[in-house]
Amino acid sequence: MEKRKSTGELLDIIKSKNSCNIVQEEIKTEQIKESLADYLNALVAQRNVKLADVMRRSGLKKAYFYSLFDGSRENPSRDVLIQLGFGFEMSFDEVQEFLKHRGAAQLYPRIPRDGVMIYCFQRGMSIIDCDMLLEENGEALLMKE
Repeated sequence: MEKRKSTGELLDIIKSKNSCNIVQEEIKTEQIKESLADYLNALVAQRNVKLADVMRRSGLKKAYFYSLFDGSRENPSRDVLIQLGFGFEMSFDEVQEFLKHRGAAQLYPRIPRDGVMIYCFQRGMSIIDCDMLLEENGEALLMKE
């Protein structure tokens, strides 16, 4: 099996080529093409969890939650991805990787709201506990009414 290129190596390829077509051809095997539904369903299998438990821990409404897993919704907001991180009981490092993999901004400690969420992921807290801390700190909640 061929070793994957690092992000730095991919950036070097992009910087060094004079044609976007050449770049795309050269790095296409390194790019992410997996749908969100495929990614989430693989995560369920890998972690051996029940969808109902993930949904409950995420705080997402049933219809919306299942639309992510059946592929009818492909580009949820960053907050929804973070909610899924809580649903899957991800560690801080895992949620950072998940956000990056889905093309969303990673949690950044200089942003007050993100700092609260980082604190919660680092401590394995629930989304309810996180929303309570967000509210205490005057930040927007993850779970919307």
